[in-house]
Amino acid sequence: MATKRSTAFNIDTTPSKQVIVESLTRDISIDACVFDLIDNAVDAARNSIFAKKLDNGSTEELPLSYKGYEIKIQFNADTFSIQDNCGGISIADLKTSVLRFGERSAHQLGIGVFGVGLNRALFKIGRISEIVTDTGIQRAELTLDTREYLHSVGWKLPATEAPTTGKTSTAIKISGLSTETARRFADKSEIEKIGLEIGRIYSRFIEKGLKIFVNRKVIESHAIEIRENGPYAPDRKLYKTEDGISIFLHAGQHSKHRFVAEPDYDKEINSQITDEFGWTIFCNDRAVISHDRSAKTGWFAKFHSEFYGFVGEVNFVGDPAKLPWTTTKEDVDLNNRAYQTALDDMRRFAENWRSNATDAKKKNKQRIPLNPPPLPPKARPGKKELPVSNPKPTIKKKVIEKVDHHQVATILPADIDEKHCNDKHLALVHEAKQLVLGNFVYSGLVLMRILFEATVVTYLIRHNAFDAFSEAIKKEREKDKKLSVPTGNSSILPSLDEALTYLTKNPNIFGAGKDQYLKHSLTRMQHHKKMLNSAAHNAYQPINRSEALQIRDEILPILRHLIEN
Repeated sequence: MATKRSTAFNIDTTPSKQVIVESLTRDISIDACVFDLIDNAVDAARNSIFAKKLDNGSTEELPLSYKGYEIKIQFNADTFSIQDNCGGISIADLKTSVLRFGERSAHQLGIGVFGVGLNRALFKIGRISEIVTDTGIQRAELTLDTREYLHSVGWKLPATEAPTTGKTSTAIKISGLSTETARRFADKSEIEKIGLEIGRIYSRFIEKGLKIFVNRKVIESHAIEIRENGPYAPDRKLYKTEDGISIFLHAGQHSKHRFVAEPDYDKEINSQITDEFGWTIFCNDRAVISHDRSAKTGWFAKFHSEFYGFVGEVNFVGDPAKLPWTTTKEDVDLNNRAYQTALDDMRRFAENWRSNATDAKKKNKQRIPLNPPPLPPKARPGKKELPVSNPKPTIKKKVIEKVDHHQVATILPADIDEKHCNDKHLALVHEAKQLVLGNFVYSGLVLMRILFEATVVTYLIRHNAFDAFSEAIKKEREKDKKLSVPTGNSSILPSLDEALTYLTKNPNIFGAGKDQYLKHSLTRMQHHKKMLNSAAHNAYQPINRSEALQIRDEILPILRHLIEN
């Protein structure tokens, strides 16, 4: 029997338009589609801001102001429309990427990432979409009739280039709404709910000056403020993950909440804000989930009265493809690496709050009033045009860039990564970021000394080297007969001199290739040891501002390394 000769052939994998459109729109809500269109406008505004900064500013951190940018949305039973002045779409982008299925967005620090938002919004909201966009240089117009598009053979859409108006704008008008969508868009109460959601999701952009209008009514920010001058200080932390995502955490007491032991306690006000307690998660300033009190934000047990008053925020900043959000941006991705990293600190901050609440209850039972908040300054500076959202001034510097510490007034620059800092050590780092050394020379040097000692201990513990260090210190003390150490004492805290001596004798503790890099800074720390001690113990030796700043400059490299690594 003759063997049949093998022949090659091709298999058609061309996607079906109908299947793609149905899969894109099946599991997404109308509201989420509206938010996708707002996301696109915000991305355009941020791109415009970055374009203006190319020659004189950084484009590697989130903009501080969106002043001048506006998004106008109109809902009614016949049509939905959204118009903005945020930059327009170039003809080149229209041709190759904007409406191309699955074309991943390339917006720096964007909130549109998956390349499906515009498409699914157009297909989901209505049947006919009209788009007019103008970059100020190019103007284009196109109409998408979903029914005709799905039955056409090709994948291309016809568009027209028209004379520009010279002003940037993009307008999208969608008609042919479904009966359900038309009924909802005609309901004033439903539109009010959507407006509240817009105020929640885009609260940070609104606080930075972006104006969003819904049916000609300006939307207000619905951000929850964290109390700064209450009986307990809020927790903050910033750090950068290995894959380049900056994480900013801020947690504390709701600005309107009061403990029973506080003199201005009001039970009715507390009950009104109960739904606002919990964690809010942001990605590049866009809220993903708000006021969450479930396991997804680290609550092992059911949220109960011990956590009343607690509010927290986490902002993940960086490459949008690496941020912890789902494709609909309505939930967090629990498997995301950056989110898993932040969860540990979220749980720790919540436990800190539990301790605070327990202490407040004890004081109430003992009829001890909590300290009232400090009085505001007598004179306040004029009101700023734009309130700056988190991160707060002490942590607003981006983590990615090492600033020139010679230009920094505080003991530590604001870009110090706090990933490995917790509890007292984290508090010391925050104080060092806030204390202006030139204004508080002696207290600054004492803080510098305490911070260095605490940092050495936490660094050695983190690198599993503290036991060896402790034993070495014991032997030296016993040898010098300076201190009698009980036999059962397994660990001791070092003095500044002992810490410096040990680091000098064991440079390998810094890691491969770091000993030579840090040698000079460690030597200078040895040199300045006497003056750091005298700041705390010598009642007569004066130290001037320039000497203090020199000490800070020379020891900062080793201090930064021990804190960040």
